[in-house]
Amino acid sequence: MVAMQVPPSCSLDEAGVSAQRARYARLAPSVGRVKLEPGALLVEFDQSLDEGILQDTLAVERECCPFFRFAFDPQRRGLRVTVDDPAMAPALEAIAHGFEANGR
Repeated sequence: MVAMQVPPSCSLDEAGVSAQRARYARLAPSVGRVKLEPGALLVEFDQSLDEGILQDTLAVERECCPFFRFAFDPQRRGLRVTVDDPAMAPALEAIAHGFEANGR
């Protein structure tokens, strides 16, 4: 398994990064598709998604990387991630990698 990349602007310490990686690892089995588009990341989950873990993961991301914007559609189990500043768009790859590192 390849380690999840961390955006250079992330404010998490080493323990925080480790805990966040563990949350991504718990979510990964429910990921059906990850699609990186210009300026956005789309993640589709299957029925096994634990929305509580997803919400915990997003709460941490909002705190440590406030430039991310998350929109979750619970009916479609779809997550759209964008950034406020186009210069931060490469950070979307770190989020994508968190889901893909587990075989997606």
